[in-house]
Amino acid sequence: MWKRWVRYQKERMFWGAVGILVTNLIAFVVVVMYSMHYLFGYTYLKEIDFVRFQTAAELAAASPVIVKATATADAAPYDLPYDHYTKTKVTIEEVLKDESGSLQPGEKITVLEQYWMKGRAMFPKQTVYNGNYYSKLVSGTSYLLYLAEAPEHDSFQTVAFHQGKYNLDRKDKLERRMEKKDPLYGELKQSVQAAYADKRETPSPPANKP
Repeated sequence: MWKRWVRYQKERMFWGAVGILVTNLIAFVVVVMYSMHYLFGYTYLKEIDFVRFQTAAELAAASPVIVKATATADAAPYDLPYDHYTKTKVTIEEVLKDESGSLQPGEKITVLEQYWMKGRAMFPKQTVYNGNYYSKLVSGTSYLLYLAEAPEHDSFQTVAFHQGKYNLDRKDKLERRMEKKDPLYGELKQSVQAAYADKRETPSPPANKP
């Protein structure tokens, strides 16, 4: 009887130790996976804190400037006392709307992006998106941009954050990924692309001859 009780206690201790080991191993794997995502992945803030547009017409009505433009590699951090951005130069290819009447194709303008690079000690830099699902303009990639002037920052900024930026040549993989995170954006993008296609297919009225 005594030997049986001792064997039972040993087995109980053994399986107890195995259970603790397995629990610790699972916890370790979870921590490592979370850390890898935090250090090397993309961070999105979940809140949407701006007016949501339903159609391209609504977005266009709220945008003083609409241009087709190509992003350049000229991008630099822009730090404010309580916030961080990136200023990126884009080259205008086509002016679709400009209430000021001052923009011309071939001109370069600065876009204030809600994005910045943040270093993490010995680890590679991580791309951090400052909320609202915004993804950075990719150099050499073509976009349709809905903009408003930000004279206090000597630049333009997209209207309604990511709702003011649409990749036209499907080279921006992060934007395509973001469409899945925000289905309403995907629906709005289809409306924007259809409106842009209709505008290009509609011939311009002939100029008045003297």
